[in-house]
Amino acid sequence: MVRIYKKTFNQTVEHYINTKTAQSRKQVWIYINSMPTLYFIQCGQQSCPVPWIMFEQDEPIAMVFTNPEHALQVAKSVIEDGENIRVVGLPTNAAAMYMTAIAAQGVQTVCFNHGPSRFDASMDEVLLSTNSMTRF
Repeated sequence: MVRIYKKTFNQTVEHYINTKTAQSRKQVWIYINSMPTLYFIQCGQQSCPVPWIMFEQDEPIAMVFTNPEHALQVAKSVIEDGENIRVVGLPTNAAAMYMTAIAAQGVQTVCFNHGPSRFDASMDEVLLSTNSMTRF
């Protein structure tokens, strides 16, 4: 008999925050890599968009979201010029390539779902996790 658990991303992250075990962190990565789409905010004019990189304590942090509505809500609450922001959804394997391009710009930290149940990881961990998944 197989038992199927339906946890949300926030519940999975909360479990990791509460337990801080390697297994619970692995569950967060399994959740992220099982998603068909990851969402990014792009800023600037549509002809030359740039990914939204937030700064916390002078450290650049790439912002990734599991839900387009949440992405837009967070972006509009932080970015003053709301006219030039867009939510871009990418298949998870394409998102890995997008993250590689962001890493090439020197960004070393990634925040998934900025907010109270955020999940932060080093860029190296993100790239290792997303590039190691087999896609069918």
